[in-house]
Amino acid sequence: MTASSTEPRRRRGRRPWSRRTPRAADLAIGIPLLLLEAGSLVLDAMFGHGLEIWAAQGNSGQIETADLAYMARLQNFLVVVLVVAVLALVSRAPWTVLSQVPAAILAGVMLTAAQHSWDRSHPGPTGSASEGAVSRYRENNAFRMPGEMSPESAQDAQRDADRVEPVLERLWESGTWDPRSVREALLEVGFQEERFGPKGERLGGTLGVRNMGSRFETDHYVTPEGALVGIRVHDDACVTAFVQKANYVVKTNGPYIEGGCFEPPAGH
Repeated sequence: MTASSTEPRRRRGRRPWSRRTPRAADLAIGIPLLLLEAGSLVLDAMFGHGLEIWAAQGNSGQIETADLAYMARLQNFLVVVLVVAVLALVSRAPWTVLSQVPAAILAGVMLTAAQHSWDRSHPGPTGSASEGAVSRYRENNAFRMPGEMSPESAQDAQRDADRVEPVLERLWESGTWDPRSVREALLEVGFQEERFGPKGERLGGTLGVRNMGSRFETDHYVTPEGALVGIRVHDDACVTAFVQKANYVVKTNGPYIEGGCFEPPAGH
């Protein structure tokens, strides 16, 4: 007579993909994510790329830089969408996966339109704004890429930007944009001019104001009217702004490799 033995089944640990994400949670993530992505694309096209083109005031070098930067952002956006879709697929969240399809289509259409516009203005044997063009942009313009800000520093920078914007708006409306007047107006609202020691070490203050810098037009260099503003909020955070006859812009960003809180001009 033989006794049969039964081995207890081993319990397997649950994996993230072992159970489908509840539909309510799936929809609660997918729909707002789609709206956020679509909104960011539209806002970047209108107030990111659009304002950069407007601020260039017909300067072909600045317009070319803005176009390539915009296409690079769209390519990065598509990569992010792909990563989100893969994570949602692993988590068995089908509605979130589906939400990334229209986001990817919208970004793809905008990238194709941007490439088509580039092709028409830059005819050549390659026939397209290829990855090589965007890669060359990143290499040649790395000095114009701002550094990263920590969340805390970004909040502080935005607070200072909110103080700067009404000052520049008032000056712009009054037709005053020379560096001296801009500096005095910002000092009046509490900013302190940045000071340096004999070896270039920072001694205090955060505010820097300078002219718009010279640029080559036709057959000579000209210095446009206006003022550039750079405010060093923290080592990793700046307020970068300008005011000129056409417009004024205030934004927050990390410091530049060349120029600190002043955006370096295109030219490499």
